[in-house]
Amino acid sequence: MPLSQPFRIGVEGATTDGRTIQRDWLEDMAADYDPKTYQARINVEHIKGISPEAPFHAYGDVVSLEVREDEFNIGGKIEKRGALYAVIDGNDNAVNLARERQKIFSSMEVNTNFADTGRAYLVGLALTDNPASLGTEILQFSAKNPDSNPFKGRKLNDSNLLSVAE
Repeated sequence: MPLSQPFRIGVEGATTDGRTIQRDWLEDMAADYDPKTYQARINVEHIKGISPEAPFHAYGDVVSLEVREDEFNIGGKIEKRGALYAVIDGNDNAVNLARERQKIFSSMEVNTNFADTGRAYLVGLALTDNPASLGTEILQFSAKNPDSNPFKGRKLNDSNLLSVAE
């Protein structure tokens, strides 16, 4: 399945709906995330259906997480904040949504006391058009995956590389 580029799924601080994302949550999630322990699945708008049929089936899995320090314009001031980045393994439905520019943002599902550890863990990721976290990035799948490469039809051979002359 196609892997996404690393993209920002959450930023520490206040959200648009009155909650606050703690930096230590982001750090815990990045440090502890292991699909062998618990695999965060992808859904739409935080709705998990009982059927494997669309529209409320799973759209893929979170593969990895990392924290970065990014700058944001908050209230006219540039601030550095912790940001959580994810790589996801999306299925064809997730790729189609991204291609159609539908549900292109993410919304984290965080358990702040995962398995009684006292640490935060990413237990799911929703695709949405209305993220609560500031600074979420648009989901994009990697052109390294031949199925998502827009130039696939222009290659004489799948192993050929294309570049831009500047």
